[in-house]
Amino acid sequence: MANFRYQVLDSAGKKTTGVIDASSIADASRKLKGEGKYIASIELDKGGGIMNMEVGSKKLKTKELVMISRQLASLLSAGITIIRSLDMLYQQVDTKRAKNCVGEIYEAIQSGKTLSEAFRDQKDVLPAIMISMVSAGEESGRLDEIMNRLAEHFQKEAKLKNKISAAMVYPKILFFLTIGITVGLLTFLVPGIAQTIYDLGGELPALTRAVMAVSDSLVHFWYIYIIVVTAIVFGFNFWKKSEKGSITWAKLMLTMPIVGKATKMTAASRFTRTVSTLLKSGISVLQAVEITAASLDNKILEMKLADARIEIRKGTSLSKSIKNITEFPPMIYAMTAIGEESGTLDTILDKAADFFEDEADNATAKMTAALEPVMLILMAILVGTTVGAIAMPIFTMAQYVE
Repeated sequence: MANFRYQVLDSAGKKTTGVIDASSIADASRKLKGEGKYIASIELDKGGGIMNMEVGSKKLKTKELVMISRQLASLLSAGITIIRSLDMLYQQVDTKRAKNCVGEIYEAIQSGKTLSEAFRDQKDVLPAIMISMVSAGEESGRLDEIMNRLAEHFQKEAKLKNKISAAMVYPKILFFLTIGITVGLLTFLVPGIAQTIYDLGGELPALTRAVMAVSDSLVHFWYIYIIVVTAIVFGFNFWKKSEKGSITWAKLMLTMPIVGKATKMTAASRFTRTVSTLLKSGISVLQAVEITAASLDNKILEMKLADARIEIRKGTSLSKSIKNITEFPPMIYAMTAIGEESGTLDTILDKAADFFEDEADNATAKMTAALEPVMLILMAILVGTTVGAIAMPIFTMAQYVE
């Protein structure tokens, strides 16, 4: 059972708000209608306080999109109405963000909006590809097929993301392990050793004094370190989202040795997969390119695809409009041209997406392999310097012992 906040009108037109306990939105609606009230709005009561604050991106995660798409496809294929399907889906989703999204879509349809309008209202939560494909499915009457296609698309997208995340696990572990060991040595071991040398009346070597200064500042002014690191992280994110910063970062990710190839192959896979999915759903090439540009998460590619859209609007084919996008592998242009000539563009791009996904996996594996020795060298330098600073006075400690 959950609490739902409602706004109703009685027979006299008087507006009343309140909270009702029910198993679902549909159950809450039935209870209120049974009391002879007209429902103006009803939504899940999120409560108040810091525990209910949403942190991070509002967008649903890919695995949540897979579940919503797959479940809706199954329910609609079974002949269940959309309103009943949404009610059943609401009871199945297990994250608060997904529940809120499904609940608000349900509420919007109850208030008289179409399904596409209800999905469009969730543009801050749902990706553009989902909103556009739902609209196309509603118009064509093939909503169950569209939702099934969406589920497959998000499943392949999740697979690609998981492979990239899994490949980066080891470098991340090495990085945090290096930081943890270094901070631990500086905080607990260095001060004790240094104090022992001081008590014996010895002189500390220059390296030890330098490490001790860092250790002392870390022990007594740790909060400043936290503030500085937090400021750097927030500052970097703010810069990366700015117009100039996003372009610079995008260029860096595309041109950096090893990382650049992985970025290009991943972008090629997403471009071909997303365009193919949209074209299969009956969406125009112009709109497909517009939606796909935003999904690549790269400002330079987004700008170049915006130029391609202008060319397409003038009557240029998709293959010719993307020919000058040098960040894409030449194979994209060739396969797009073949697809246009044979009338099987969506199928050709889908096969190309499988190829580029494998290439992205290989490029990511090479990038990880290159990162591992870099992280090991960094660990050796930081830990070695700290241990060396501790060892140097230990080796000379005997001369101070009488």
